[in-house]
Amino acid sequence: MTLEGINNRRRVVFPVSVDGADNGTALGVMSQGEMQALGLATFLPRSCAPKSPFRFIVVDDPVQSMDPSKVDGLARVLAELAEQRQVVVFTHDSRLPDAVSRLDLGRARIIEVTRAERSVVTLRAGSDPVTRYLNDAHALSRNDEIPAEVRGPVVAELCRSAVEAACHRTVWRSRVARGVPHADIESAIEGASRRLATVVALAAFDDAEKGGDVLGWLHRRHGRRVVDAYQACREGVHGAYQADLPGLVADVRLLAGALS
Repeated sequence: MTLEGINNRRRVVFPVSVDGADNGTALGVMSQGEMQALGLATFLPRSCAPKSPFRFIVVDDPVQSMDPSKVDGLARVLAELAEQRQVVVFTHDSRLPDAVSRLDLGRARIIEVTRAERSVVTLRAGSDPVTRYLNDAHALSRNDEIPAEVRGPVVAELCRSAVEAACHRTVWRSRVARGVPHADIESAIEGASRRLATVVALAAFDDAEKGGDVLGWLHRRHGRRVVDAYQACREGVHGAYQADLPGLVADVRLLAGALS
């Protein structure tokens, strides 16, 4: 990469070839995700050069248009760089913080930034999807201003979403560790999403076809409370659950923990 020209007529020249051939249009046929990866591959080594006086890196929205495998790869690169310097990343894409959490890449601190009216900015510690669903369910379960017949189905559905998210996280962790391609993992999760039993079976047994074994497995390993929580989540909005809603959320936390 060189800088050519003089004064205000200088430009960056970046020779790029595809499969060894360069007809002057290589950059033009790259996807947005490939261009993003190329830019990072150019920026990060230079920003981390031994002679650099800066001990920090700031990156803005780096995973735009990237496929899942590139997101995971970038998360690993940033984690390695963070061993020697501070790394700050701004992103609107939840896939990068999810990858950092799923791949267990050290002590990354995730902060959610919210801007309200009059540009009032609030910061709060980021949380994973399981925690967000369960926190929302807990808050709603204790809101007596909303009739129980309205709260019940929504709380149950939020709990179901938390259980599904816990299962997805487990499937991703185990299969990525085995080197399964991302596309195959996504396909397996999508195929299992027809019923909660198949999603849980995929997480528990690595086999979505064992949905019929889930109930017995939960009962043997985790007891009645977890089984009841699983049943309530299976019924979801159709079950019109109106019993002890805070208790349901507490039991689903146990269930999500067991599946994680």
